[in-house]
Amino acid sequence: MRERLTVDWVVVGLLLAASVLLLSNLGNGYLWQDEAETAVLARTTRQYGYPRAFDGRSYLEIPAAYGHGPGEAWIYSPWLPFYLLAGVFAVMGESTAVARLPFALCGLLTLYLTWRLAAQMTRDRLVHRLSVAILTCSVPFLLHMRQCRYYALTTALVVGVCLAYLAWLRRPSARSCAWLIGALVAFFHTNFGSYVPLVIGLGLHCSFQRRSAPVPWAQVAWLAGIVGVLTVPWAMFFYRGAFIGALSVGRMFHHLEFYVRVINKYLVPLAFIGGAALVIALLRLVWPKLRMPQRSVLAQASLLALVIVAQAAFLLIPDQRQMRYLIPVVPLMAILEAWWLVQQVRWHRVVGWMIVGLVLFTNALQAPRVQIPLTQLVYELTHPYIGPMEGIVGYLRAHARPGETVKIPYDDRTLMFYTDLVIERPSQFAQESEPDWVILRRDWMPEGFLESPYFRRIAASYERIELPVPDVLWQNREDPGSHHFATVQNAPHVVIYRKRLVEQG
Repeated sequence: MRERLTVDWVVVGLLLAASVLLLSNLGNGYLWQDEAETAVLARTTRQYGYPRAFDGRSYLEIPAAYGHGPGEAWIYSPWLPFYLLAGVFAVMGESTAVARLPFALCGLLTLYLTWRLAAQMTRDRLVHRLSVAILTCSVPFLLHMRQCRYYALTTALVVGVCLAYLAWLRRPSARSCAWLIGALVAFFHTNFGSYVPLVIGLGLHCSFQRRSAPVPWAQVAWLAGIVGVLTVPWAMFFYRGAFIGALSVGRMFHHLEFYVRVINKYLVPLAFIGGAALVIALLRLVWPKLRMPQRSVLAQASLLALVIVAQAAFLLIPDQRQMRYLIPVVPLMAILEAWWLVQQVRWHRVVGWMIVGLVLFTNALQAPRVQIPLTQLVYELTHPYIGPMEGIVGYLRAHARPGETVKIPYDDRTLMFYTDLVIERPSQFAQESEPDWVILRRDWMPEGFLESPYFRRIAASYERIELPVPDVLWQNREDPGSHHFATVQNAPHVVIYRKRLVEQG
């Protein structure tokens, strides 16, 4: 029988440290555009019973290729994250910290599930501990887990699906099959973009598995049928190929280069691992007695590798490319990286532990400018962050009257969440209208707007107000390359215009 998993106090300590990093100061910095979108849709879910793109005052714009569903339903992304947050709002009320809390908790759950998954793959406790340690020390991972977005829930479900699949494969039964079905369906209703490559990875592993162990194909058919019934109709309702575009080898190559570069720079030191493998191979040629890392690692990790490769291959197809799309498989990468690190420790203890220290606490193996990324995150957690929306929302709350109209080219979702104003559609920003407020965002203005006759009339008839907050491109994105760990001091200030009141005679 399989050994029962016992408490590892080192892992418990890592989870406590991660809870501090994930849950501290969640209200620091307002929700940016994408986060506010999730929060607004959670609010409309409470109001109408489903995510509605119209909140009674303003519309959440959606790409034209998608449009809205019946009753102005939001069909741009699946609904489970909105229902999760709507439930939390119902219990705890609405605030910035509350909006991020359930997703940060999902990030903590991901760490626990990663430990469980590593324990399923190997009995080596050092691999278990390093898998959790890598995620605990990964600032890009932590930043994504602290966002009011689907990232954390998706990542937890990827690890959960792998655990449920291995449990079913080890002991096929109605119970294990039900757990796997539930995990797959929940995953689909969280992120259907990552659902397809995950299923492909599981299918490939299941096909390869039959060579070494019998697979209950009748149960596989039932499982696939039930999952299909609970997902395919929704896929037909939701899915639009808006980001697919015309496939081209050149675009796929550029995507591949981007993702390899991002993984190497922020997630796993691919270049160093490849170089180290080459050096060890060369040393083996001149020193035949050199002890080598265990090659059985690759065979044990086939499930993780197949899921990662399927996800990476799928990401080459869409027009868009973002680091966020890699995050769901980062825990699987962490387990593989932990395995590799343990082999280096087994090969040469001193050198191996030096490499472990560099991987966990620095970017020395990934970038020419050596930093300790955790210090930047700790600074953010202990100091207030002020972005453009803190100034804009604060000023409007103090001076705007309920129901007044606002024109803004970006971060309209943030205004929808934090104010009770009517927000004009950003796509119509350049169209002439006379709102009560016009907010300029220098990096988001339509081309030629500031030189247009329309803006000259605004400048002449509206009061110009400069706010003492930085007009940076993003309020604060999760991508480490765009993230601000501290308030930007050298950016131009936000400028807004207020319609002058007509004096009554």
